[in-house]
Amino acid sequence: MCGIAGVSLIKSQKATAKHLAPLLAALAHRGPDGEGTFTHASLGLAHRRLSIIDISGGRQPLVAGKTAIVVNGEIYNYKALQTLATQNGARLHTASDSEPPLHRFTQIGEGALEELQGMYALALADGATETLYLATDPFGIKPLYYAETNLGFIFASEPKAILAAGWVRAEPNLTVLPQLLNRHYSTGSQTLFKNIHRLLPGERLTVRHGKIIMRRRKLPPLNPVTNNESRITNHDFNEQLTAAVSRHLQADVPYGILLSGGLDSTAVTLAMRSLGAPVHAYTARIMVAGGVNEADIAASFAQSIGATHTTVPYDESDFWPMLPKLAWAMDDLATDYAALPLLKLTARAREDVKILLSGEGGDEMLAGYPAYRKKPNLLSYFKARRSGDAAPFQSLFQINVSTPPPPEQPWPTRGLTKLQSRQGQDVAGWLPNDLLLKLDRTTMAHGIEGRVPYLDDTFAAWAFSLPDEFKVRPDAGKLILRQHLAAQGQSQLAWARKQGFSVAVGSFLAHKKERLAALWQTSPILTQILHPHAAEKLLGNLAHAKSANLALSLTLLAFWHAIHVQGQSWQTLSEEWHR
Repeated sequence: MCGIAGVSLIKSQKATAKHLAPLLAALAHRGPDGEGTFTHASLGLAHRRLSIIDISGGRQPLVAGKTAIVVNGEIYNYKALQTLATQNGARLHTASDSEPPLHRFTQIGEGALEELQGMYALALADGATETLYLATDPFGIKPLYYAETNLGFIFASEPKAILAAGWVRAEPNLTVLPQLLNRHYSTGSQTLFKNIHRLLPGERLTVRHGKIIMRRRKLPPLNPVTNNESRITNHDFNEQLTAAVSRHLQADVPYGILLSGGLDSTAVTLAMRSLGAPVHAYTARIMVAGGVNEADIAASFAQSIGATHTTVPYDESDFWPMLPKLAWAMDDLATDYAALPLLKLTARAREDVKILLSGEGGDEMLAGYPAYRKKPNLLSYFKARRSGDAAPFQSLFQINVSTPPPPEQPWPTRGLTKLQSRQGQDVAGWLPNDLLLKLDRTTMAHGIEGRVPYLDDTFAAWAFSLPDEFKVRPDAGKLILRQHLAAQGQSQLAWARKQGFSVAVGSFLAHKKERLAALWQTSPILTQILHPHAAEKLLGNLAHAKSANLALSLTLLAFWHAIHVQGQSWQTLSEEWHR
């Protein structure tokens, strides 16, 4: 896990270390273990390293002749690719998972990108033709951003690095706000920054002399039901999940698990234990008065299997100083409040480990969301999925914030069941643009790698193609996972009603609503989109969930603008709002 960046300059211009220095500086938090650069003619690559595999020898960029590669993420089938590369004449100089794709590219060209299994955002510089190749994994686990300018093409793991290079002016892109304020995230290639775009999940770009000359996509393995239900057993599920977790444990450094107390992370934890891996689990305890907190369930489970367990409390004293930090980390802004305790949790975990496994993707692959068990049409389904926080408050806005349509699925839907189509909509929108983005930014803010076994290529293809009956029934989702947990001796947890957690956003915001009103009424971006009376009306109704969610989104948007557009320090803002 690292930070990558680079440039492809316009014809006859030569890339130098000066082009790459600001990119490296802006990505330092993603790679505290080292840095490196490669330049040849119009091409330049930069890499900030978080050493995970081959600690002593895996420094990047990796170079073969005039070709170089930088990779953010992990290639889980790298040992098979090592064999392929050496059988075809390559001499490997490291044990890094990132070197085999370099040699395979020199051997077979762009086809090497189709051999990769893992989570990755990578760049290959072919010096012989002055061509740059970019690629991301099919689920969009690892992000990548770019801009086309009059100086050439520039890319980086985070938009703020592109801004730091000075090639793009920091300006808000108001066209994405209806998505962001209704859903808490935005989809597609546009970001909240004008002229900075994100690569779509699985997208491949070919760039020469500063211009994109080709686009294509590798889609995730989401296929119609193919499994014969009479032959599917709990043993099959256990075998598939354990193999996926095993691939995600490849590392030369300590690792842990984000244990929520829910089904997905519990199953991953059991798989880790069955593989003989040391289990260090981390759970956030949301300090909410009354009710049951899943942290208690997680602690009890961890104790029962002999795992080392760390509980990290989260309350209002964490909320205020972390809002500016989250706005800094989430430069591609998503306003999911669950990111706030995760930001504190990953900071604590970094004291012990450099990798955290997560249960993200389990709900999408195994149909865990309650909406999957209902029978509405797709439109009403997406209205239920955080799609309308701003639309009911249109009178408060100067711009149109009506609910945008759901993103189109980029893969063929013929043959998919209605349930699979709903799963696919989430894989296209909610998963990469909220859940995976949140995991990337909250982990990498502290130089830690997040891994998601449920999105393992092989497991995801197998799970998505399961018959609907193995996923849902009217009163429960993720049936095959529940049955697996019951078979592992966790029956009570497997069939317990989900408790979940909630950050008390409304009550926290209400405690400083006068200061918030002043912030909103002076923020350049909020005064551009809100009517003058909006603060009074919205902040006076924070007991209402939609009001509280929208108020949080607007507050984060104000901080985002202050930090990334106006250039204010998130640390200074954090100190000010902690008072």
